[in-house]
Amino acid sequence: MKERRAEAGGSPQSGTIGALKMENQTATATPARERSGRREQNKAENRAALLKAARSVFSEIGFGAAGVRDIVRRTDLASGTFYNYFKDKEEIFEAVVGEMTAELLRRHREGRAKARTTEEFFRAHASVYIKFVAEDPEILAFGRQNITPIRMLMERPNLQASSRQLVEDVRQAVAKGILPDVDIGYLVACLSGIVFEVSVAMVARDPVNPTEAIEFATRLMIGGLDNLPRRRPDS
Repeated sequence: MKERRAEAGGSPQSGTIGALKMENQTATATPARERSGRREQNKAENRAALLKAARSVFSEIGFGAAGVRDIVRRTDLASGTFYNYFKDKEEIFEAVVGEMTAELLRRHREGRAKARTTEEFFRAHASVYIKFVAEDPEILAFGRQNITPIRMLMERPNLQASSRQLVEDVRQAVAKGILPDVDIGYLVACLSGIVFEVSVAMVARDPVNPTEAIEFATRLMIGGLDNLPRRRPDS
């Protein structure tokens, strides 16, 4: 009877060995997961450090004058580390602009998407973009130093999220009766062009006046030339 029970249930020794094997496997797997987690965290931190440095360098000396070495010198990373994350300065410049675009997209969701009138929609559209450019000194400097390379990136597919969101916001506003039922493609082109070009003119001035720029863009979008404030004789 004892022998049969032992055969059916297995020996106590074999059960102990199995348990020890499982414990060893778990003990081995845990450090491996921790090492993998640390590697991924280090990669994310290195990439973030490079992007932060690049944004600073492009803001100070512009895309044309900047080099990869200028960017890496602003970090604690070895020079070769840069190429583990970005192919060249063009790619990291696009990534910096992509980060800014993502933040703008988030702010627009809190702005024009909640508008209840035509003026609220246009004003929110202008206000979010122009304040974003003007109120952060580094972003203002970035805009001043990099107008041409920013223009060249505007049609890149991976930077089109902001444009697609504007199209969707305009469609929703037309459906709700907030905006008139006009050609959406032309309207989106006008809204994008007016706000971008007004912001370009604004950053060229010293000091910048975002309130004035927002008011000008909003009135132009609402009523055309007849709705614009007239210049004073001495201005």
